[in-house]
Amino acid sequence: MFYLVLQAGLEAFCASARSEQDTVIAIRSEHKVRLYIKSTTATITVNPMSRSQTLAKTSQGRIEKVFYGLGILFVVCGAKVAWMQTTSRASATTLSDSAFERAQLLPARRGQLLARDGTAMAVTIDEYTVAANPRGWNADEKNRAAGILAGTLGVDGSAIRAKLDEVSKPGGTKNYYVKLAEHVDEVRADKLRELRGPHPNETRRERSARKKFWETLSLEASPRRHYPLGAFAPQLIGFTTNSGLGADGMEAAWQKTLGGTNGEREALVDAQGRAVPGTVRVWKEPTDGKSIQTTIDPKIQQAADQTLAATVAKYHPNFCVAVVMKPDTGEIVAISTAPSFDLNHRPKNMVDVATNRAFSYAYEPGSTWKIITASAAVETIPNWQSKSFFINGQAQAGNHTIHDWQFWGGHVKPGMKGLSEGIRDSSNVCMWHFAQLMPRNTLPDYARKFGIGQKPELPGFNIAPGYLPRNNAKTWSMAQWANFSFGQGMMITPLQLAQIGSVIANDGVLMKPMLVKSIRDSRGQIVKSFKPQVDHKVIEVQTARTVKTMLRRVVAEGTARKYIFIPGYAAAGKTGSAQKAVGKAGYAAGKFISSFVGLIPMNKPKYVIAVMADEPHGSHWGSEVCGPAFTNIAQEAVTSMRLEEGSKAPAPDLNLMKRPEAPEKN
Repeated sequence: MFYLVLQAGLEAFCASARSEQDTVIAIRSEHKVRLYIKSTTATITVNPMSRSQTLAKTSQGRIEKVFYGLGILFVVCGAKVAWMQTTSRASATTLSDSAFERAQLLPARRGQLLARDGTAMAVTIDEYTVAANPRGWNADEKNRAAGILAGTLGVDGSAIRAKLDEVSKPGGTKNYYVKLAEHVDEVRADKLRELRGPHPNETRRERSARKKFWETLSLEASPRRHYPLGAFAPQLIGFTTNSGLGADGMEAAWQKTLGGTNGEREALVDAQGRAVPGTVRVWKEPTDGKSIQTTIDPKIQQAADQTLAATVAKYHPNFCVAVVMKPDTGEIVAISTAPSFDLNHRPKNMVDVATNRAFSYAYEPGSTWKIITASAAVETIPNWQSKSFFINGQAQAGNHTIHDWQFWGGHVKPGMKGLSEGIRDSSNVCMWHFAQLMPRNTLPDYARKFGIGQKPELPGFNIAPGYLPRNNAKTWSMAQWANFSFGQGMMITPLQLAQIGSVIANDGVLMKPMLVKSIRDSRGQIVKSFKPQVDHKVIEVQTARTVKTMLRRVVAEGTARKYIFIPGYAAAGKTGSAQKAVGKAGYAAGKFISSFVGLIPMNKPKYVIAVMADEPHGSHWGSEVCGPAFTNIAQEAVTSMRLEEGSKAPAPDLNLMKRPEAPEKN
């Protein structure tokens, strides 16, 4: 083939060079080309070379140049063909287009966080970032673009114009990218898309001008996490990072479920970053995250949030915490911490306000601990009902004197008290007398039964286990033994306080705490359900009911009589006013932690509510500071109970419609 082409080229050239005196003949023989020149007879003259000889030599030179040129060309083409035949198509494409290849992350859509009734607590909304190449427009075009974008997006046109002048980066290099507007919603994005066209009835020239003008602008999808309820359980819900990863709360604890799996695309792209059809080498579809339906009751949660905000405004504590649980299932229906904040507008002091102290803050409980002491006494002291002691407000524990604070205000008078009266009046001295009737290891053993010193099972959260003394109780001093009986020398969290109350409310059985009811796919279909789980039996049924009766006396007769009132329903609970421990230095003067844990309704408790305030001002009594908070939350809980259970819900008692009088504090 090569020689046929060469022959045709030579014949064409020779035909053009043929004259009357010269004849060029090209003969092909066995792939060799020979050239012969036949000239007519000429008379030899004085000139050394005749005209015909000159022409023949010139023609031969041209033929040689064409021959060598065509030879080099065909050698190059042959080499290219051979290389392409021996190199894989993928490798060749990669080598030729590597400068235009891009691997792009295809983000998965994050699942929603839902309340128990389906109310959305955390969603992902579609937003956009408007960006441009500041070198893509001249000055007049920048003025025009700034004006259009200001009117369409509702932003400051002068700010946009200033950004379009950022043609260089701080280091002096050329800048080809500036963000003109962020968090652009779908409505404004649609308006911008409409401006960019296409437009009906426009001419070809108008269409070309429009496309050229807008090609320097880009509308980039930037999904954003949004919290529709604002300042609603923010410490529980948590938040995400700018890249969309869970950073705290449930957003972090359930990251794998909510976040899904990102996809990937690897392809050649054009100048605007769009994949060139037919060049996609890797395509992995993203798997969207699943939604989580929690156990949170939005109405009870809202009541808790609002109540604690009012408590902070009145008593100015460092913070307040409330935990509301269903004792028979372990479901957490509300967790609130105040001061609070709006998750959509994060404050500068995020570290201070974002901590879920219901899970992580451990403190000395004070008198609410007497629930454990009473439970141990009922089960381990023979004929405990017949035991009583003369209480005058103080007693010796070795070299240490313990006190009953109620005697200071004259609210309680000296007299004989049994265990039930000691709980009713929150007597430290009475608890100490009953503790001495039990072996020393009994109280710490019962504390462990109630779950103190162990982390509740809520994977993914920062949960404190509480604290119990590590040394053997037999080695304790009399003062340590006495203090342990009424709530000093150990530490618990507000969640554990709610669990202590739940054991009494649930006939002695501790349920595992539960925050998630189900996991749902993008269509809302349940893919996994969670059922209540028993942790273990803590105390006997009769013990729990006996202690519950004692706690009813606290509300009906004792320290919480004025402050706990839910019309139509009997409540039971225990107050706490604990001196605040300061490391190993002892207790801070004038600083207290106030608390209350209560059950509602008393006969068949549906909710346990624990409230705690750190260093309140104006009053430090648990009944006065936390009692009203319990009442407000409990009233909403009762309403929720009646709506949820309908005719099966306990009916209100008409004899309990009048508020009691005469307060007792502790």
